[in-house]
Amino acid sequence: MTYGFVHTDEVDNELEISKFRMAMVWALPIAVTIIWAIYVLTFGHFDRVVANWRAALTMVFGGFVAGSTPQGGGAVAFPVFTKLIGITSPVARSFSIGVQSSGMVMASLGIIIAGRKIEWKALRIGIGGGIVGFVIGLFVFGDRSTPFWESRIPSDFVKVAFTIVIFAVAIIVRQVAKKGATAETVEVWNTRAIVTMVAFSIFGGFFSSMAGSGTDVFLFVFLVLIAGVCPKVAIPTSVVAMASVSLFGFAILGFWHGQLDIGLSADASEVISVNGAAFGPQPALQFDLFGIWLAAAPVVAWMAPVGAYVVTKVSEKTVIYFVAFMSSLELISTALFLDTLRTNMALLIFLIVGLIGAYFFVMSLGMMSEIVMPEDKDESDTEPASS
Repeated sequence: MTYGFVHTDEVDNELEISKFRMAMVWALPIAVTIIWAIYVLTFGHFDRVVANWRAALTMVFGGFVAGSTPQGGGAVAFPVFTKLIGITSPVARSFSIGVQSSGMVMASLGIIIAGRKIEWKALRIGIGGGIVGFVIGLFVFGDRSTPFWESRIPSDFVKVAFTIVIFAVAIIVRQVAKKGATAETVEVWNTRAIVTMVAFSIFGGFFSSMAGSGTDVFLFVFLVLIAGVCPKVAIPTSVVAMASVSLFGFAILGFWHGQLDIGLSADASEVISVNGAAFGPQPALQFDLFGIWLAAAPVVAWMAPVGAYVVTKVSEKTVIYFVAFMSSLELISTALFLDTLRTNMALLIFLIVGLIGAYFFVMSLGMMSEIVMPEDKDESDTEPASS
């Protein structure tokens, strides 16, 4: 090739590869939709899907958020379900994990097929730590004897804790805008960086076991505010990590624990059993986890890849503003719709102290970055980044 010129054949080949990748990206949700339609119609679940239209509508937006931001679909599903629809926190958690297992996996496959940059070592650590944290949250702080593996932490405190974390995300994206991170990889891994990342990942996985989302948020925080990785790399990395932890979690909750094995009454209006054990009866619109998941699955299979695609076409500032907007909505919805905040003083104090603590924690991340990844690095304590 002559210097300064590019052969037409090479350009044509690159365009063909790009077109092929895009075709593969959109072939995935088409295949999922066809398989879903065949299953629903063959086994007579169409009425069950229609009855749970609220879940599908919620995940039009939730799926888009899952693919385009460092927040999973649970960032939309969990607050909408628990504060507006009246679905309990454990069911909303299991739904979030389940719907991310379809939507975020579709987005992840699209990200990989499209060749978007991912911080692979951070991803491996994030998935490993996230799974450990998820297991701790379930087996140490959860009650496996309950039908939907409820947390021993009171439900309203879980809802408020979720709000605090999402509020922290709003401050984080503001700091991201100030920091102007440009690196496409963690430039140097040292012992402190690895330990810090493992700790963040475990906590994110723990929070995912409570509310269905968290692994992605804490991985994003580490990559951008501590390691200085740009959001265009940090977001797809966090999406793939959350998808992986969600698959693991849904395998435990949905299949091993049997939460998808829902028995309905003759008129399908009530849930009467879960995993073969008598339950309720309780309203199907609030406890039919399988029906709720089935209604939303094809929606997120499309909207998550759409979100992942859109984020490549807009500026990082637009993504940051969108995440901040989402975080603000979560805080406002808690203040308006969580009635126990007005009757439970301990809960109100937890919210106020948590918001203040989240603010100062995020503000301290710059100092943490200097400690974890100092500019004057000790060569004996570092190893080059690997992909």
